Amino acid sequence: MDSTTADDETSPVFLHGSRWIRADFHLHTRADKEFAYNGEDNAFVSSYVDQLAKAAIGLGVITNHNKFDFDEFKALRRRARRQGIGLLPGVELSVNDGANGVHTLIVFSDAWIAEGQDYINQFLTNAFTGKTRAQYEHENARSNDDLINTLRKLEGYNRDFFVIFAHVEAPSGLWNELDGGRLTELAEQPLIKKYCLGFQKVRTHDKADAKSRMKVRQWWPRYPAEVEGSDPKRIEEIGRGRSCFVKLGDLGFDAVKFALTDFPFRVAAEVPVVSHSHVEAIRFEGGMLDGVRVPFSPHMNCLIGIQGSGKSSVLECLRYALDIPYGEKPQDKEYKDALVPYVLKSGGTVAVEVTDRLGTKYEVRRILNHAPDVYIDGVVRHGVSIRETVIRKPLYFGQKDLSAAGKGFGVDLVEKLVGDSLKTVRQKIATAKSELKGAIDALNSVQTDVDTLSDRTTELEDIKYRLEQFDKHGVKATLEKQLGFSEDEAFFSSTDVHAEEWRATLAHVIEEASDAFSELEVPASSVNEDLFARYAAGVAKLKQTITAAGIVLASIDEAKAELAGLHEELKSKADGLKEEFAQTERDLVQALAAQGVTSIQPDAYVGLTERRATVEADIAELTKRTLKEWTRRDALLTIISTLNDGWLDEFKQVSASLAKINAAQPALKIQPVFKGDKVAFRDKLEEVFRGSGVRKEVFLDLAADYADFGAIYKDIEKAAEYARTKSEAFKEYLLDNLPQLLAYQVPNSFDVTYHGKGLKSHSLGQRASAMMLFLLSQDDHDLLLIDQPEDDLDSQTVYEEVVKLVRQIKSGRQFIFATHNANFPVLGDAESVSAFSATDEAIEVFSASIDNKLCQAKIVDIMEGGPEAFARRKTIYEIWNT
Repeated sequence: MDSTTADDETSPVFLHGSRWIRADFHLHTRADKEFAYNGEDNAFVSSYVDQLAKAAIGLGVITNHNKFDFDEFKALRRRARRQGIGLLPGVELSVNDGANGVHTLIVFSDAWIAEGQDYINQFLTNAFTGKTRAQYEHENARSNDDLINTLRKLEGYNRDFFVIFAHVEAPSGLWNELDGGRLTELAEQPLIKKYCLGFQKVRTHDKADAKSRMKVRQWWPRYPAEVEGSDPKRIEEIGRGRSCFVKLGDLGFDAVKFALTDFPFRVAAEVPVVSHSHVEAIRFEGGMLDGVRVPFSPHMNCLIGIQGSGKSSVLECLRYALDIPYGEKPQDKEYKDALVPYVLKSGGTVAVEVTDRLGTKYEVRRILNHAPDVYIDGVVRHGVSIRETVIRKPLYFGQKDLSAAGKGFGVDLVEKLVGDSLKTVRQKIATAKSELKGAIDALNSVQTDVDTLSDRTTELEDIKYRLEQFDKHGVKATLEKQLGFSEDEAFFSSTDVHAEEWRATLAHVIEEASDAFSELEVPASSVNEDLFARYAAGVAKLKQTITAAGIVLASIDEAKAELAGLHEELKSKADGLKEEFAQTERDLVQALAAQGVTSIQPDAYVGLTERRATVEADIAELTKRTLKEWTRRDALLTIISTLNDGWLDEFKQVSASLAKINAAQPALKIQPVFKGDKVAFRDKLEEVFRGSGVRKEVFLDLAADYADFGAIYKDIEKAAEYARTKSEAFKEYLLDNLPQLLAYQVPNSFDVTYHGKGLKSHSLGQRASAMMLFLLSQDDHDLLLIDQPEDDLDSQTVYEEVVKLVRQIKSGRQFIFATHNANFPVLGDAESVSAFSATDEAIEVFSASIDNKLCQAKIVDIMEGGPEAFARRKTIYEIWNT
């Protein structure tokens, strides 16, 4: 069920609230003697309305010369309503003023023709007393009364109306017929101020020898709306000339009258273009809002209802579907986390209809506990950024979030404002962090290699000494053949390892290259056909190198197989000599025993010889690796610098964004400080060194003297001196926690002033006001969601500072507020209002423009305590003002 069709009084024309409608305030019909119609009688009404539709006129006023045909008007209105066109009853009255009379368009409320009555013709009869209809139902007739007396008589009917002066610069037009003195006199008349709402067909802006807009503004301080009307003399002329547009949420008299009184915001010569991305509607499948669709205007939307009615639920579901984060420190997070599951229920889905800045339509769907999906024309499109491509930089603040942000401002609010624009630089930072641990491990492994190299060198000296003792007894010469086989076996095994490493490396490279080039196809070029043909040939040659590399890989396998065969041959030959070697060892043992030497065993000599070969190989490899210590230390320092550069780039982007924000409004200024949050830095130091015995005063000094842990690491010896007797413990803790410490970003801090005074020194209400005004100045954010923006704001501030500003800027962005303060929908002239009510099982929603009568009744009932309370307050206020 669409919430906007829940009542017969809501029109599908205003499905998304108030919208711009082309209005024609000066229409004639065949009832006018000046109007020519030669068609079939029974075709006039349909032909007339069809022409209105063709001219895209959504609101018209029937203003025949000194005449009102009740039956014709009813037929036209009935037909027009079927096509979503509104018609108002009116008359072009030739008022007895000026040299030739002043043509005045009088627009009547429906009360003049209610219940079959026709007070319009009664008024016309009185206006032309003593004259027959034939004498006055034409454009050259003049009524009996001047403008002021005409208004008095109209007012005497106690039915609402307003007047627009027709074709003011033409003959019988107000400006043409009256001089400046008379116009000045009229402009001061209370009845003129009350009922004159428009000038029709103003053409001259400023001209020395003629009346013009600029001159009349001087004579007529309360200059009214400028409107248009085609003044047709036949059907084909309907819609001719210039257009005017009126923002309406209903096609009735009251809505039109209000629009003209609020003409700076509600009347325009052209329809303002909606160039910002915006939410069109939110729909629900399952849960407490099953089947409900809540539509939104591209401009100001207010969700109203008593506490617990569901307005915050819809706002939170919208935030959830668009994947807008809470921020780092949201208020009432547990309540907000529970709200969406409570409303959607298991398997519930929320769908958001969105239009981007280019006019492309999207649907963002999110099933409870799933990630959101973006659809275009019913097809899911992966990788489309919701908060960049679909809806540009939305901002969200839940209940109390705004005033909480005002307390400390800090990283949370800045993150909401500029966080999404930092993706590229943060990817650079993330890459540096991912490389950090590897660089630290590599450096640590070098240090381990240094220690191992020392151990291996000592071991080698011991082995050499022991072998010398063996050699004194001729053991080496006796076992020479056996030792030769052992050395050869060691060489073969080492070569096998190198061969396998070479094969594995090449195979990996070939696999990666094959994947990279498999989808590389040179496209056709319409402007560089020959060049691309030659380029394609070059790419083909490049791909052939992969095939050639595969041939090399096969050659390696062939060589490996050959070497493996030779290795097996060596092993087989050695196996054939096992008995010979064993006999040699037995003979050597007997010979040594005959000399009285029983402590030397030949097999120990063989083992020592093999160990010496292994240790010498280890020393050679470790010597190479330890030569890389400074290279790896430099690599780590380079990564630290890269990380710091990333943080600085991030800070510069934040600073540039804040400079733009500061320039957009004069009151609130934000100055960022790079790595300025020394308290956070000190707290991190205390956390890491807990248990080290280092005193807290040391952390204060370190935080004051060093920018971050990278600076401390580069100056570790001097920094350790701060810990005095605990310097070694300090270095140990630092090095043990080095990966996380070097990756730690000392937060930037933000100095915020409001009207030149520190924000913290203002009251809670002032801080909330400052934050609200600050947010409203951010024109780079297309959508602002706030739950109860009035929290911590007094009503005067809401209207004088917030609502007035919203009215000025809402054409360029979308606001969706859940509110209990009537100032927002009423004085803010919300384009769309959604009224909520709830039971234990379901939430019901009624959405319409504030011009809609039922919507107005709901506002009075929900936000003013009902008609009786509203009327009582009105009476009291009137007594107070007397």
